[in-house]
Amino acid sequence: MVGNNKPFTAVAEPLPGPTTESLGKLARGKKAYVVAGVYEREGVALYNTAVLIDRAGTLIGKYRKVYLPRDEIDGGLTPGNDYPVFRTDFGKVGMMICWDVQYADPARALALRGAEMILMPIWGGNETLAKARAIENRVFLVSSGYDHPTAILDPDGEVLAIAREQGKAAVATLDLNRRYLDSWNGDLRQLFMKELRLDVNVDPR
Repeated sequence: MVGNNKPFTAVAEPLPGPTTESLGKLARGKKAYVVAGVYEREGVALYNTAVLIDRAGTLIGKYRKVYLPRDEIDGGLTPGNDYPVFRTDFGKVGMMICWDVQYADPARALALRGAEMILMPIWGGNETLAKARAIENRVFLVSSGYDHPTAILDPDGEVLAIAREQGKAAVATLDLNRRYLDSWNGDLRQLFMKELRLDVNVDPR
C-alpha cells in the first residue's frame, strides 16, 4: 500500500492468500520464521493483520490489530479483539502492530499469556513506549519498522541490535532461558503481574 495511493479495499486479501504464499516461499528458503503485516479481507470485514509463518512456509498464526488510529477506522478497517500467543520451536511469541505500542494492555495481555517475545511490524511510533513495553512486561520486543527503527530490545529495554535505514537488518542472538532479575526485587515479571491492581476504578470523574 505504501506509495501507491490505493485504499485498504483495493489491497486487502484473504488469508492464506497471495502475500502469505510469497512469504512462505521466503520462509522455506531461509528456514526461518517470518512475521509481516497484511491487510486481510474476511467477508466484508477488513483487518490490519500480522501473520506468522513457520520455517516450512506454513501460515500458523495471525493477529488482528486491536488499536486502530483514526485514519484506519475512517478507511473501513475493523479492530481485532484478541491477543493470541503462539508456540514456536524456539519459544512462545505474540504479535502487536504499530499503534498498539501506544497502549499498555496489548503487551501486558501477551505477557500474561506466556509470550517471551513480542514481534511488532510498525509503520512509525514512539520508541520510548516500545522500550517501556519490553521493560514493564519483561519480554524481548522485536520491531520491524518503516518510519521506526528495526530493533531488538531485551527485557531490560536495552537495544541489542538496531537498523534505522530502510533495507537494513537488526541481528542478535537471544537466550530465552536467561532470567532478567532486578537486584532488589528479583523476578519483576512475576512480581509485576501478581501485584498489578486492575480492581481500582479509573473511570474519569
